[in-house]
This record gives sequence, structure tokens and C-alpha cells, in this order.
Amino acid sequence: MKIVQGLIGLLVFATLSTSCVRLNGQLDIKQAMSAKKKSGFLNRKTKEIKIQPDLYAAELKVNGSKNFTLKLEGHENVLIPLKSEKNLNVPSNGIVEISHNDINQPFDIKGNIKTDVSHSGVIDSFEDCTRTVTENRCTKICEMSESGCRIDCKDEVSEIQGRRHVAFHFRTTQRDLFINFFKIEKPEVLATFTGTDTQVDRVVDFEGLCQ
Repeated sequence: MKIVQGLIGLLVFATLSTSCVRLNGQLDIKQAMSAKKKSGFLNRKTKEIKIQPDLYAAELKVNGSKNFTLKLEGHENVLIPLKSEKNLNVPSNGIVEISHNDINQPFDIKGNIKTDVSHSGVIDSFEDCTRTVTENRCTKICEMSESGCRIDCKDEVSEIQGRRHVAFHFRTTQRDLFINFFKIEKPEVLATFTGTDTQVDRVVDFEGLCQ
């Protein structure tokens, strides 16, 4: 395995529980390190491997509050599950501490995560929109087999294009993670991971009627 890409997506604001967050960085393996990787059909099994000392590109992806995946990419993709039966309680700010017992891996994890949130100024604008309208429409129906005609009325739903006033700003979330992988119950560091994630969201402050 030469370069490993990504180290799993992490948290939101209270705890690390939101999916689709990815921390990208480097995994510095200081001495040969054992780990259980995903294997078998649809990656439903695990297989223990030995990762040799090197500096890897890595990605940590957050699948949920109980489930993370460490991805190493080289001549083959290596996916290391950090999965627990209980909430791992990884905070958005503060100490990260995960026992090998909780994730069924031959290492403990300890480190720190820092999350900074900043907001842009408010932007006033007009944007396109669609709105749904219901109209009662009547049709005159005349049939050859009948004398005279009748009027048939029914409600019809349609969408029309419009414009609306909006006010919004951008929220930028910057996450920085530093964790060490330790030998089980020993103060001996096997590897160190440093990674970052930047997420920009559009936050609506006001939304007028579509007209």
C-alpha cells in the first residue's frame, strides 16, 4: 500500500453522528500495525492484516454515531471498520477516546478534535420558484348519442413559475482531527492520523412567498 486516501467523515455540532462527513489527511504508521479490514462478499466479513510503516494518504468517513470507516488506498483499497454496538460519543470539540473493545480492533484510539464554525454576511436576493395552484375548470361535453350537452367541472392542480425574495448566508464548518493509535492498554504509539474537513452550507434566514 503506497498512498492511502481519506480517513472517514465525522460529526456535526454535538457529537460525531452525521453521515457524509469525510476527514482527509495522512496516516503516519510508525511501526508495523495490525488491523481488521473488510473482506469477503460485499465486505461483510473481516480479515486481520499487518500494515507496514509508511506515510499514507487516508480518509476517515462517518457513517453514523456508531460506525466509521478508515480507508487506505494503494495497490488495493483497504477499508478498516471502526464499528460499535453503542454510540461512540465522538464530540465536535474535545477529547476523542475509543477502546479496542468497542470497535473490535487490535488498537485503542486517543486524540483530539476541534470544530470551528463561521458565518458570512446576509445576502438579499430574488430567486426563481414554483408554486402549486388548484383551479376549477369546466368543459362542455356533447355526445352524438345524447340530445343536448352537459357541463363537466373538476379541480385541476398545476405548477406555475414565479419569483420570491430570500435572505441567506453561508455557514462554514472547519474540522481538524488529531488521533493516535495505541497498542492495546499500552502507551506505545503505533500510528498517528491528522485530517481536516471543510463544509459550506447555505442557511436561509428569510423566504418570501412565491409570486
